[in-house]
Amino acid sequence: KITNILIPFLVKYKMVNSLCFLIILSLKRLSDLKPYNKVKYKILVLTKIGGIDDIMSIPKNKNKDILFLEVNRSIFKKIYFSIYQIKNKKKLDTRGNEFLKKKYLNFLMKILIKINKIYKIDGIIGFNYVYFAEKDLHTACTKLKIPFLLLYKEGVSTDTELKYLEYSLRKSKIKFEGSKIAVYSNYTKKLLYQTNFFDKNKIEVVGCSRLGRSFSYKNKIPKKQIVYYAIQNDRGLAHRFLKSFGNKFFKDLEYHKHYNAKYNWNDMHTKVLKILKKFAINNPEIKIIIKVKTGVSMRSHSLPENIKLLYYGTGHHLLETSKVVIGWNTTAILEGIAANRFILLPYFHKKLKKEENGSELSLKLKNKNYGYSENDFYKKLDSFMKKKYIKNEINNNLYSLEHYLGNKDNKANFRLLSFIKKNIKKPLTFN
Repeated sequence: KITNILIPFLVKYKMVNSLCFLIILSLKRLSDLKPYNKVKYKILVLTKIGGIDDIMSIPKNKNKDILFLEVNRSIFKKIYFSIYQIKNKKKLDTRGNEFLKKKYLNFLMKILIKINKIYKIDGIIGFNYVYFAEKDLHTACTKLKIPFLLLYKEGVSTDTELKYLEYSLRKSKIKFEGSKIAVYSNYTKKLLYQTNFFDKNKIEVVGCSRLGRSFSYKNKIPKKQIVYYAIQNDRGLAHRFLKSFGNKFFKDLEYHKHYNAKYNWNDMHTKVLKILKKFAINNPEIKIIIKVKTGVSMRSHSLPENIKLLYYGTGHHLLETSKVVIGWNTTAILEGIAANRFILLPYFHKKLKKEENGSELSLKLKNKNYGYSENDFYKKLDSFMKKKYIKNEINNNLYSLEHYLGNKDNKANFRLLSFIKKNIKKPLTFN
């Protein structure tokens, strides 16, 4: 892309004006969320799947005067790489390099000051608290009195993940330097309270607003279709923390002393695929869609014709037409619960009963929602597909929607808009 070529050049020769014009030209209006009155506030939204979906779930008829503008976060990544003179994240090592850190921060402040002269902005919204290219953006905004609002979308985590998250935040002394944080649930708020990640007056519980779309599917009769959100090897495990910080970083964490870093869900995924292949062959009239995320191994040439693979996008729309939802440790299962679809979880590692496990989401579903063996899974899948879907019949316990997503009442979209409105204001005029 031409942007990838231009940014390093503009940064190298300190062409701040040209870089700002490039950023402004790249802004994309969230047209489906345009204000119904004259624009009073302009907010930049850093691109991130899931986060943008939360913003787009704000009631369109309630957005009076805010213009939401999407900005590609890769722009800041390119600026960061140019300042630090590296080509990719693999070579990233900023420990002790306070000179470059200060240089990057000052460059960001120059950009923000110039953008405000040309195109007044009233705030920035981001979704990642530790993204290397954005942490200093939080600080720059605060120094310039531009509200930076963090919509913390990592609320769906297992107890194992939370233990490592809390420990890493405490030990690394990471601190949020922006204005305010919106979290999905009291569960997440309580966890963050136990760290020094933020000042306690900066946090507010709003819930997961994009869940509203799932609720809207409840009264729609699904097709003869199954959606399987392909299981990720390490979903719900602590592997990502070990990858980021290294094994030695957690040597004083008691839980880590008993953690098996080689354990993963690959065997479970393989068994689910095996069952779905058999089910597809025996039921050619039923369509099976497998939503695949990066890192999940799939071979399409060995699948029956009625199994389709989908690699791109969020896959949320598949809930509208699917009767049965299969997955593991994923927000998609919670969205399926909100959509009132039949939920089926592979539970081959616990053959007799659902025991509490730190590496599993606590969903509190019924016995019929768990397949305790390959045979049991197949039978329950067959039973769900034969069962009549009744619109007004509640199929699932909604406990997990409140516990993890804080949106059992389906009003999180209103709370999100309220959170944004009260935390933005006209920026200062820069000389």
